[in-house]
Amino acid sequence: MFLLSGLGIFFSILLLAYNKGYKSANIYLGLFLLGFNIITLTHYFYIYNTYREFLAFVLSVPLNGLAFAVGPLSFLYVRSVLTDNTYFTKFDWVHFIVFAIIFFGRLPFNLESWESKLLSADEIISNAWKSLSYLKLNSFLPLRTNYALKGLHFSIYLLAIWYLIIRTKFKKPTLNEFPKQVKIISNWLLFFAFMVSLLFVFFALIILIFLNAQDKNNFQYEGNILFSLVFIGFLILILGLVLYPQILYGIPLERKSLIITANESSVPEKIKMETISFDEDYIEKIRLLLLHWIGQKKYLDAESTTSSLSKDIDLPNHHVTYFFNNVNDEKYIEWRNRKRIEYAMSLINSKEGYDKTIENLGKESGFKSYSAFIQSFKQITGKLPKYYIRDLKI
Repeated sequence: MFLLSGLGIFFSILLLAYNKGYKSANIYLGLFLLGFNIITLTHYFYIYNTYREFLAFVLSVPLNGLAFAVGPLSFLYVRSVLTDNTYFTKFDWVHFIVFAIIFFGRLPFNLESWESKLLSADEIISNAWKSLSYLKLNSFLPLRTNYALKGLHFSIYLLAIWYLIIRTKFKKPTLNEFPKQVKIISNWLLFFAFMVSLLFVFFALIILIFLNAQDKNNFQYEGNILFSLVFIGFLILILGLVLYPQILYGIPLERKSLIITANESSVPEKIKMETISFDEDYIEKIRLLLLHWIGQKKYLDAESTTSSLSKDIDLPNHHVTYFFNNVNDEKYIEWRNRKRIEYAMSLINSKEGYDKTIENLGKESGFKSYSAFIQSFKQITGKLPKYYIRDLKI
């Protein structure tokens, strides 16, 4: 059981770390998986743990409110994917009002002495479940009201998720690659909603047995299978992400595009927002934005990544990633390094690079290390920089 939960938490953190610093729907997904995993594992400790010190420590951490955050997080994830809008607006804070109430209601108990927490842990370990009704774990809500509200709260968000999915019509894009991506995402969202609904049913059954069981032994016998099903459900969700990493790119459909009016030097003068499909026109506009970005020599920045590029040209990061991975002839790293080598070659061809050391030439071309510059230069030109310079001098 701990292995299943540990794997779920590990992959959830991995998903969050992969998207660190990006405004991505995948952050909502990672937080949802992590939060649901933690609250399930916490309840597992309440039922099966017999070490009073460890249980007192678990009680000291205000984890109970997470149950009121996983519903909003799953909703925000689905909404972000369907609308291609990951921005967290000021109205979205409303989704977490109940979470805040439960969190602050739990704080007085968390601030009590260690001895009082040990006494509460003893009651959980030793007594019948009915005695838990008298534990003052939350200042605002009684125990049974708290659990009943959890079920109602998450049910509302499940309905909202299904409503978003059912009402959304996936338009058919023009490029051959895109229908496959749209199909993967639409199937994934249906699968995600189904699995989350299933997880909620299992967790609700755990709560019902928990509230009605006469003692711990009775609950442990009936709840063990349900806990196993919840953790297995998490791993199935994560396995879907591992097998189909395209899920993380989202739907290349109904994008915010830029209309560019260029002057004689092809530098954008006017930028206007309109909604169009991710089709040939949109790809051409991305290419124009990249030409402007290249003209500014942003690729020479040693820290240049798809994330910094997306900010520079004001497009979502996963649009840029999808463009290089599925449309462009080169991956971003290869494309960027080729531009850098072309810049280094232009310096050498104009004789500006004659008197520079190879190391300085590499740094000026955007490479962090001497070896990376040498390797890329030889890969693209077929020669080492010193031989390329020597042949030009002949």
